[in-house]
Amino acid sequence: MATASELDAESKIEIKASDKLEWDQLENKIVAYGDAVVKSSFFSINANEIVGFYEGQIGQGKIQRLIANENAVFETSQIIINSNFMNYDLVKETLLVKGDNISMLSNFGTVYSQNSLLYDKIEKKIILDGNVLINLKNPEAKINANKLIIKIDENEKITSVKAIEKVKVKIDSLEQNISSDTAELFNIDQKINFEGNVIIKQNESFLKGNSAVIDFKKGLSSMSSNEQNSVTGVFY
Repeated sequence: MATASELDAESKIEIKASDKLEWDQLENKIVAYGDAVVKSSFFSINANEIVGFYEGQIGQGKIQRLIANENAVFETSQIIINSNFMNYDLVKETLLVKGDNISMLSNFGTVYSQNSLLYDKIEKKIILDGNVLINLKNPEAKINANKLIIKIDENEKITSVKAIEKVKVKIDSLEQNISSDTAELFNIDQKINFEGNVIIKQNESFLKGNSAVIDFKKGLSSMSSNEQNSVTGVFY
């Protein structure tokens, strides 16, 4: 087991590898091969290979970027992200994840993406692109869309989820399937707001309108429309 460490003003960064560590002084990088692990007080990254890029003299706490390749796992106290490629900018505190098999696990549920994930710690948001699917634990529901914007608080707990483009929502407890242009789930309020071409289906019955709200606490679904269009409902 090979190890190396860097110390900055905020936290110690430790790098380990089961095979070997290479220190390239010309390109200012450290490469960890084989079951590579990078740890700090905030996060850990595991992968088959991890490359750390630094500025200035080694030992001065100047590691600024980490690239993880193959079987990469990024983990904090609240979330776990899996993919085959990750680029973590320690200065901007952003994690860019690429690939067609991205997943993120939290107490809120599990999210899957077939293109990209951007985690921005400073802006407190996570953006996923590419046929995104989230399986929610509470309420028990599935949201599928082209894009998801997840907002988190200072403790990384999810506060809201906004789905954009080709939104489809399945709510098991209400036996409803909803489609719309956008949808936004508010975790604390336990509500989902739908906007644009909203269709709520339950068995053979359905409602159509411009906007809708589903209140999970009350078990209530309401539909509204604009001045140009009326709400349409068919019930069996």
